[in-house]
Amino acid sequence: MIFNIFHLKSETKDNYIHSNLIPLLLLVLIYPKMNHAFIASRTRMQSALFALRPRDYEKVLRVAQEAAYKAGKIMRNTSGNIEILNYKENNPRDIVTESDFKCQEVIKQTIEECFPGDAFLGEEDSVSSSTFNTSTTEAAKVALSNALNPTKSTNSSSVEEELLWIVDPIDGTTNFQCGLPMFCVSIGVVSKDSGQVVVGVIYNPILDEMIHAVRDHGCYVNGKKLAVGEVNDSRDIDSAKHTRLKDALVNVGFPGARESTLVVASRAIRALATKTKGLRMIACASQVLSWVAQNKINAYVSWDLNSWDICAGMLIVEEAGGFISDLLGNVATIESRDLIISCYSSNQGNYHMSDSQTISSGVEKSLHYELLQVLTENQCISYDK
Repeated sequence: MIFNIFHLKSETKDNYIHSNLIPLLLLVLIYPKMNHAFIASRTRMQSALFALRPRDYEKVLRVAQEAAYKAGKIMRNTSGNIEILNYKENNPRDIVTESDFKCQEVIKQTIEECFPGDAFLGEEDSVSSSTFNTSTTEAAKVALSNALNPTKSTNSSSVEEELLWIVDPIDGTTNFQCGLPMFCVSIGVVSKDSGQVVVGVIYNPILDEMIHAVRDHGCYVNGKKLAVGEVNDSRDIDSAKHTRLKDALVNVGFPGARESTLVVASRAIRALATKTKGLRMIACASQVLSWVAQNKINAYVSWDLNSWDICAGMLIVEEAGGFISDLLGNVATIESRDLIISCYSSNQGNYHMSDSQTISSGVEKSLHYELLQVLTENQCISYDK
């Protein structure tokens, strides 16, 4: 076809038109599509070649559970029978025991034996605030930001998806040290590639309650798949969907790290006390998140939470059908610190309390919205940081 173009002089005009021009036109029409398809195919091959290989989340889950059980054994043997080792910097109400360090060490060792290349962020060895000459809150933010940064090059086809393990070895240390059975180990695993929590495990060794979730695979309590409302016969999914604030049991966090958070928490307690079925102040974020997922507690409000407090629980609540936002109504991430968690939301999305025109009538009827409204009206949103 192309050869004949260079022999135009040896052919008559009519023969040229019929034997060369029509095939040439077809070539002009077809070639761009063929070329585009080739380029697209080559791009897909290159993307597949250099894409991060996904990890086996079921294996990750098994390791997280094994680590949680090992830490749980230490907790069972020492709860109520251990002295305070020291206090967290800038917060004399935040205690540390020897078991905090032992639990974190056994968790870290268990992870490193199976996944030596994964990143690890634990509460007990997170960056000290003195390193940055700043508050513990700011130090925790910096530690999380640094831990989330990818460390491997994607220029090799052998690169696996990078994971970050975020661990609170004993969430609720004061309860643990006093012998109160409201403390947990919390292990959340984040994909650095997507920024999403992909595996979450919370274990209460005194109740022997293991709750876990793998993204897009639901939430399980001691091996049984959980749907909102399945815990108690008196509560079903439909009632969970339509729970109003006046019928809700709400847990309010009472963070004591700074005076300003105590002020907003006190305002919230005063505002919500007469508007709910009851308030609770269980000082163990992961345990509360577990119970919200199980619809034992309808909602949870707290301020200045760290990533190790919420990482595992956020995924668990979401996979159980719940919803988590910040105090402005935006969908929360592990970098969010001020949160509202509710056991069910049929209107998942941004509520934007600052712009009432974007709030639909359906959202206005939700427990989540009612909580946002009360907190906003009573100046419980912002505080000195």
